[in-house]
Amino acid sequence: MKYTQLGRTGLKVSRLVLGTMNFGPETSEADSHTIMDAALGAGVNFFDTANAYGWGNNKGRTEEIIGSWFAQGGGRRDKVVLGTKVYANMAGDGEVPWPNHDKLSAVNIRRSVEASLRRLGTDYIDLFSSPFAQSGC
Repeated sequence: MKYTQLGRTGLKVSRLVLGTMNFGPETSEADSHTIMDAALGAGVNFFDTANAYGWGNNKGRTEEIIGSWFAQGGGRRDKVVLGTKVYANMAGDGEVPWPNHDKLSAVNIRRSVEASLRRLGTDYIDLFSSPFAQSGC
């Protein structure tokens, strides 16, 4: 596996990234764990996810699956460079979102980080980003 420095972060990441968008809605938890084991075994150390993955009423499910994989031990969390993303609206289908839910305000970003940390079962995230440009926050 080839690795590269991620900008000026000091993180050394594999050139291949494991995208986890379908973990949960399309890929079972057991199969997702097998995929993560195989990726890590092949030298892939950069895993990408997002708080909204799982979609609809299952938003966050993908992070929960990754968290259950970390919980299996074996130093999994320490071996992975974990990137997750914040989406503005995390209200489930049919739920009434909180005021200003559609803005990437400081309060919404903090809520997102704390919720992701809980779902992932970790106390740190290596790379946190937003896939959207948000003006007027």
